[in-house]
Amino acid sequence: LKWDTEFFRRKIGKLTNVPSEDEIKKLISQSYKDGYKYLTCRIVLKKMSDIQILEKYGFYMTDIGATWEKELSTFNIQHSTFLVREATAKDAPMLKSMVKGLFKDSRFYNDPFFTKKEADKVYQAWIENSLNDKAVKTFLVEDCGFIACKRLTENKGDIPLIGVVPKAQNKGFGSSLMQEAFKWFSGLKIKTVTVRTQINNITAMSFYNKMDFNVKYADVTMGLILNKELKKKA
Repeated sequence: LKWDTEFFRRKIGKLTNVPSEDEIKKLISQSYKDGYKYLTCRIVLKKMSDIQILEKYGFYMTDIGATWEKELSTFNIQHSTFLVREATAKDAPMLKSMVKGLFKDSRFYNDPFFTKKEADKVYQAWIENSLNDKAVKTFLVEDCGFIACKRLTENKGDIPLIGVVPKAQNKGFGSSLMQEAFKWFSGLKIKTVTVRTQINNITAMSFYNKMDFNVKYADVTMGLILNKELKKKA
């Protein structure tokens, strides 16, 4: 993972699937020899045996997520309660301040490989990169919340980030931001929109259900810190 390796200044790799036990032994050993400090693996939650294999060789759970999907064919434009506007590069300081510590249920805050300071910086970099990415449209309510929208394909869109600061939660800011996102996606003729959150984030889960999203699938993210002890086991 080039971006992760450069950002955290430690060599980080990703498993795209769960290998057999013989393969995973070789993989861990070779990764250690190649200087990797950490491996991550996100799998769609279908077989418990996949998790058990990873756990047997030192991987630990860092995140259980749910990806929600909404069909926009029945979307009706509603008047926004709050002033929502498009964010620009000039809004980076405000957004970086808002995003700090906002996603504490995410894997970066719950994985011992990363410090809390590093987790903060990940999301600050994420929101700043969104402002500079022409494929992403970011909307905000001043000092209260934001939403990032991205077109994936001709018919599909995604919401990589949405957040409302604690003082503004449960007041309708999230709904106003989501309505603005739906309008933007609809203008592009996008038919379905996805968004991912952590299953233990009950507030977010309830919010997406309220906004007429349906759970598409669940996934599990596992992590492995590579050290001499693990190399010996492998």
